[in-house]
Amino acid sequence: MSRSNRRKHKSNSGTRGFEIQRAACAVRAEEIHRQVVRLRGQGEFQAAADLLEQCLNLRETSAAWREWAFLQLALQEVAEAEKGLRRALKLNPRDTLASANLSLVLKLLGRCGEADCTATSCQVDGSNQQRAVGSLMLLLGKKKPILDQFLEDIRTIPGESPSLAPALIEALRTTRLDSAYFVEKCLKRLDEIPADALPQALGTLAHQAGRDYRLSIVLARSAMQAEDYGTALRHLRSACDRCPSDLFAENTLIACSRQQASKTGAHSQFEGLEAYLAASFCDTPWRHLEIAWDGHAFLCCPAWLPLRVGNVQKEALEEIWNSAFAFEIRKSLLDGSFRFCSKIHCPRIAARTLPRRADVACAAVDHGAAPPPGRLPELNPAAFPIRVPYGPKTLSLSYDASCNLACPQCRKDFRMAGREEQQNMERTYLPSILRAARDAEILYLDGSGELLASRHSRHLLSLLTREQFPQLKFLLISNGQLLNERAFRDLDLYGRVSEIQVSVDAARPETYRFVRRGGDFDRLLANLAFLDDLRSFHGETFRLELRFVVSSMNFREMPEFVRLGKRFHADSVLFTIVRNWWDPSLAEVEKLNVASPCHFEHEEFLKVLESPELSDPVVDLGSVAPYRLAQARRDE
Repeated sequence: MSRSNRRKHKSNSGTRGFEIQRAACAVRAEEIHRQVVRLRGQGEFQAAADLLEQCLNLRETSAAWREWAFLQLALQEVAEAEKGLRRALKLNPRDTLASANLSLVLKLLGRCGEADCTATSCQVDGSNQQRAVGSLMLLLGKKKPILDQFLEDIRTIPGESPSLAPALIEALRTTRLDSAYFVEKCLKRLDEIPADALPQALGTLAHQAGRDYRLSIVLARSAMQAEDYGTALRHLRSACDRCPSDLFAENTLIACSRQQASKTGAHSQFEGLEAYLAASFCDTPWRHLEIAWDGHAFLCCPAWLPLRVGNVQKEALEEIWNSAFAFEIRKSLLDGSFRFCSKIHCPRIAARTLPRRADVACAAVDHGAAPPPGRLPELNPAAFPIRVPYGPKTLSLSYDASCNLACPQCRKDFRMAGREEQQNMERTYLPSILRAARDAEILYLDGSGELLASRHSRHLLSLLTREQFPQLKFLLISNGQLLNERAFRDLDLYGRVSEIQVSVDAARPETYRFVRRGGDFDRLLANLAFLDDLRSFHGETFRLELRFVVSSMNFREMPEFVRLGKRFHADSVLFTIVRNWWDPSLAEVEKLNVASPCHFEHEEFLKVLESPELSDPVVDLGSVAPYRLAQARRDE
C-alpha cells in the first residue's frame, strides 16, 4: 500500500471509530433519557435532573436542555431553568418552544421587557406559546398555592407526638430516635393533595429531603404504597445513612425489604428477625453504663442502643442507672422486642450471635433464682430485675473526643480538649466516676477519642491506683499509635488490662495514611508486635481485638486484614459497616457506605465477602454478616 493510501486508510479508520463512539454515546443517552421520563412521571424531579446531567455529558441537545430546564422549574429553581433554556437556544437558535419557555421564565423573574424582546426576536408563534403555558403553568400556576400550603403544613408538624410525657419528648427529640409521628402526619397531608398535583408534591419533597432526612422516609412510604420497592429502599437507605439513630427509619427499611422479598421471591437479610430476637437475650443493660459526649448516658454503645437514659451533668449517676428510660430498655429485652436496639448496626443482632433465652434461663436457675413466672416461662426475670440494686459492673467513658488522628470516617479534623475543657471534665465527671469505680469491675477507655492522647484520661488512670481499686480492670480502645512499652510503664497497666481493642481500618500503609490521617503504619505494626510479645512471653492475659470499619476506602483489604490479625495472634478481628458519626452531607455518607446496594461498588463488595479468609474462626463479621449470608444464598 502506498504512503498516500495508508494515510487515507488511517483517516477512514479514525472516522469510523469516531462514528462508532458517537453512536454508542447516542444509544446510552437515549437509555438515560427513558429513565428520566420514568422518574419525571413519578414526581422524582431531583433524581431525574441528576440523571439527565449524565445524558448531557454524553450528548448535548437543545431538547435535552429544555427538558432539564423543565425539571428545574418543577423544583422551583427558576434561575437555573433560565440557564438551561439559554443553553438550549445556543445549541439550536430555532427551537421556538425553548424560546417560548424562556419568555415565560423571564416573566416569572419579573423581567417582562426582556421577555417580550425574547418572544419577538425568536418569532414565538401562538401554538408554541400555548404549549409553553401548558407545561410551565401546570407547575407554577394554580397548583403553586396548593404546594405552598402543603409545605407550610408539614413545617408545623412536631417531631414527636404532643401526647407523650415531656421527658420522653425531649429524649426523642435530642436522640432523633423515632420519626414515626412526623412521617405519619406528613403522609396524611400528602393524601389530601389532589391527584393531579401529587407528582409535583412528591418532587417538592424530594428537593426538600436534602435538608430533612425524614422526608426521605415519607417518600419511601409513598413508594411502598405504589409497590415501587426499589425507589423506597433507596430513600430509606439515604435516611438511615444520614440519621442512623432513627429506629423508625431502620424498622421501615426492614419492613420494605421483607415486602420486596415477598413480591419477588428473593431473600431478605432480615428474614426471621423477630423470631430470633424473641428467642434471644442480652444482659448488657444490667451491667453496662456508658458516658458519652455532653454527659449523656447509655446502657450500651449508643451506636447500637441509641436511647439516652440520663445525663451525668444534670443527674446523679445512681439515679440514671435506674431511671425510667433504663426501666423501659430492660423491659424491651425481657419481652424479646429489642425495640430500642439497632437491628442493623448492633453486631450481635446483625450477626445473630446473642445468647439463647433458654440458656440464660438455665444459668439463672443454676444460681438459685426464683422459678420463672407464667408470662415469661423461658426466662427468669427475678435474675434480671427492672431496678438493679447494684451499680454498673462495666463503666465506659467516651466523652472526651481528644485524639491524635483525624480519620475521615470518624471526624473532619483533629480534635484536642483545651485546658478549660479538661478542667470542666474533671469537675463534672471525676467525682461520679470515682464513686462508681469502687463497684465496677471493668472500665472502658476511650470510645470517642484516643485515651493515650488525652490528658484527662491519663490523669484519671493515675487516680485509679491498683491499691485503692484492686478489683478494677481496664478495657482500652485505642488507635495503637501510642500503645507502647512507655505507656504501660507510665500508667501502671501491667496485669490490669482485660482487653485491648485497636482500631486499624487498613491492611496496607498507603490506605492507612488515608483512613487514619496523622497515623504511621510502621509505628502501629511495632506496637502490635509489642502487645503480641506481652501476651506470648511476659504473662499478660488480656484479650486482643483488631477492628476494621468497612467503607469504600478499604473494603478490598478485608481478607488481608484477617491475615494481619492472625500475624499478631489477635483473639478477634471485628468488621463493622461505616455509619454516620459526625453528621456529614448525604453525598459523603453515600460515598463511604459500600454496603448499600445503591453504591456503585456494592457488587464488588459482595465478591470480596466470598473470600475464604473471612470464614476463619478469628473473624467476627459483626454488622457485615447479613451481607455475606445474603450473597451466599444468592449464589445458591
